[in-house]
Amino acid sequence: MDFFDLIDKRRSVRKFSNESIPEEVITKALEAAVLAANSSNLQPWEFYWVKSRNKKDDLIKACFSQNAAKTAQELIVAVSRIDTWRRNRNLILKHYKEKGELLPIVEKYYNKVVPLAYAHDRIGILGLLRKIISFFISFIGLFKPVARGPIFRHDVFEIVTKTTALACQNFMMALVAQGYDSCPMEGFDHTRVKKILKLSSKSHVVMVLGVGKADPKGIYGERFRIDEDLVIKII
Repeated sequence: MDFFDLIDKRRSVRKFSNESIPEEVITKALEAAVLAANSSNLQPWEFYWVKSRNKKDDLIKACFSQNAAKTAQELIVAVSRIDTWRRNRNLILKHYKEKGELLPIVEKYYNKVVPLAYAHDRIGILGLLRKIISFFISFIGLFKPVARGPIFRHDVFEIVTKTTALACQNFMMALVAQGYDSCPMEGFDHTRVKKILKLSSKSHVVMVLGVGKADPKGIYGERFRIDEDLVIKII
């Protein structure tokens, strides 16, 4: 299919058929997901392919037993993390060194700038220090562009969650390209899902994705989009 045909064909399917999905389809879609654009290439995502019957049943309940979860042949949970940046940063630097391509500016960015943005402590002292510094930086910002964040822990969560959402879109489009469908769900008990996956407070469940082949009645209505003039601005 043409890329724009894929975009047009992707719909949020609320009910799936009983047709099973070959494992290689999910694997290929997950491989496409981790190729998504992401901030500083820190790849702060994890994808949990829930195959255990017990965990799957628990996850369906945590998704309020909605059809998109209950009828899905496979369930994938997309998670963003604020605590994997050091590991991933080190892997990136190791890769550059092995290739002989580690430029001083790159090394400085990952060893100086990235920790300033991503490092946080349990009680938020670093965030308060950043807030104080940002107060003085704001004066400089009156005269030229300056970096104004992230400051607090929730700011970093916003960054990694946006990044993970981009990967989810890759995942869904890869499914469409292979003839399958999905439904990204935000309707779930966040605390229960984290418990099922044994996630820490440094993780955030971005969405649960139901995957399968659409039931003939699985799309509940025609696609509707508001007028483009309301959302596309040319200035």
